[in-house]
Amino acid sequence: MPDRTDTRPPPRTELDELRASDRIFHALLDNAPILISTKDLQGNITMANRHFEILDGYNAATFVGSNVFELFPREIAEQLWRNDRIAALERRAIHEEESVYHRDKTLHTYMTVKFPLLDDEGQVYATCAVSTDITDAKAAQADSVTDELTGLKNRRYLNIRFSEEQKRARRDQRLLTLLLIDVDRFKEYNDSHGHPQGDQVLKAVADAMRQALSRPGDLSFRIGGDEFACLFASNSADESAALAEQIRADLAARLIPHQGNPPCGHVTLSLGLAFVAPDATLSQQEIYEQADQALYRAKHQGRNTVSR
Repeated sequence: MPDRTDTRPPPRTELDELRASDRIFHALLDNAPILISTKDLQGNITMANRHFEILDGYNAATFVGSNVFELFPREIAEQLWRNDRIAALERRAIHEEESVYHRDKTLHTYMTVKFPLLDDEGQVYATCAVSTDITDAKAAQADSVTDELTGLKNRRYLNIRFSEEQKRARRDQRLLTLLLIDVDRFKEYNDSHGHPQGDQVLKAVADAMRQALSRPGDLSFRIGGDEFACLFASNSADESAALAEQIRADLAARLIPHQGNPPCGHVTLSLGLAFVAPDATLSQQEIYEQADQALYRAKHQGRNTVSR
């Protein structure tokens, strides 16, 4: 006869455990402030959590089952699908930044980890993506490494990127160029025209740099006062020198009056180049010193010139 005073709950069955786990899993999917999804090997969405409601064009009734190219603008779909394919083909987790539009039409950047899903035979049958919005963090980082006046990156960012760009140029077997730029007799210009006008000159220099160095991977910096720098890869020293000359000529052609800068009578630049061959083992400081010496030669050759 059972003991009616025993108030302990009956033991949980395996089915009870599964149901509890399933509730936890769905609660996580419904409430996690991240994007979690899976796709099959044809790019069709097979699962997506509730947070996808934040995306532009999301429709709960049709999202799951649709292809990534039906759901997103083509340039966005291509980046998403490319990363899925890498994870599936290479059978490994990858970490990439991806961009998608929110319902308010703003473009957001996500840090995404994508990894393959395997069946019982160890074959890849789908990929899973877990994405966290890093838009605000990237904006804060950009503010910390951006010169407020010109919009160029600052010296801190140059130091951050230098080693990375040196490795990239070595891998691609290209010549890495460090270009240093000074505004000729800038102190005299400020003394004559005032700092507000001097700020306009610095903005003009930044614009000339952007016009010449607009390729993916070209980096431009304001490293202090009237000192600027560029870091970029090229196929030859002559190609790099031609880009430097383009910056010099662009600013000179603007004919910004500067009577304290004879014989030109307008604002000009002095530029110094240093080159890093793919097999070079020079440190950042050594390369910077080479570019600084070239800049010194440009100034002593009469200014308004490019030296290497």
